[in-house]
Amino acid sequence: MKNKTRFEVQSLVVSFVVIAICETFFLIDVAADIFHVDIASPWIEHDTIEMITTVTLAFALVAIGWQIKLLLGEHRDAQASVQVASGELLEVIYAKFDAWKLSPSERDVALLLIKGLSTQEISDLRDTRTGTVKSQSSAIYQKADVAGRNELAAYFVEDLLAGETILPMGEAGGD
Repeated sequence: MKNKTRFEVQSLVVSFVVIAICETFFLIDVAADIFHVDIASPWIEHDTIEMITTVTLAFALVAIGWQIKLLLGEHRDAQASVQVASGELLEVIYAKFDAWKLSPSERDVALLLIKGLSTQEISDLRDTRTGTVKSQSSAIYQKADVAGRNELAAYFVEDLLAGETILPMGEAGGD
């Protein structure tokens, strides 16, 4: 991670230096054109210098654009972490329920499972049969791609305690 950050900073610094050099060249070139001064070099054609400068500038802009894209992604991840840290875990949970396409009943059961209620307690609270709660629980675990109640709760609690964003189980880099 440290090397990645170092590379990102170095690429931004190099891009900045390249843009500064290109800008300096173009300012001198424009000033020379305005004052009718010939700045031709005996060892390289002026048009070749302009082409090299323009292409180099394009590469620097691509590098900066790539960094902006990465930073926007990191910003989205940081926003999810801030939501969790600022007590908006429930909003994050509901967003994940939406992503998993849980029905309203499954959402209620999933939230009660995360809170730690037993199947019987959920059944009593919702005034349904335990078999219904078990069936809904199985559907929730399948949609969330988790093995059971513990993994479902850990999915959210782990991210809360670690201060990391909530990722789909497949993207978490499992063993």
